Amino acid sequence: MICHRCGNIFPEDLSSCPGCGLECPGRAGSGHEEDAAPDGRTSETPDFRLMPYAGFWRRAVALILDRILICCVNLLLTICYALVTGEGPGSDGFPMLFMASSIFGVLLGWLYFTLLESSVLQATVGKAALGIIVIGSDGGRISLARANGRYWAKVISAIPLGFGFVMAGFTAGKRALHDMIAGTYVVRK
Repeated sequence: MICHRCGNIFPEDLSSCPGCGLECPGRAGSGHEEDAAPDGRTSETPDFRLMPYAGFWRRAVALILDRILICCVNLLLTICYALVTGEGPGSDGFPMLFMASSIFGVLLGWLYFTLLESSVLQATVGKAALGIIVIGSDGGRISLARANGRYWAKVISAIPLGFGFVMAGFTAGKRALHDMIAGTYVVRK
């Protein structure tokens, strides 16, 4: 469960937030179903307008950290492969090695973002370092399919000169274009 006041994530079995002490009215089976808002939300449904969203700069730094990590892993594996096979700059097989490294980098990035954002961590290494997580519109962990869709929607965010990423700086909920497409939010823990 996510606290509406401080954004703290805590187990469903607690009746109040351990971080700020906010009581959690309208829990399942409490008889408060009549407290639904006109938009269909109940008091149990997180109101994302009150969540501590991760801002543009925090998200940008997390992305830079993630990209550096992916590049380092890809470079290390490429160097190891080149040493084992004897391929290197100037050899006939170097263009093929470069192309294979590029393709592997895309696959590595796809698996990295998709698997980590849909895991129980709900964050990549960069996001975790900056204390942010990816959640669905229900406030919970996103599925593998949604994380996959979110990753490929980043291509659409990047196409108009990266404007889809910049949108996180000025949209409601600090959502980038790929978050809107995938139905996700990036919030601070």
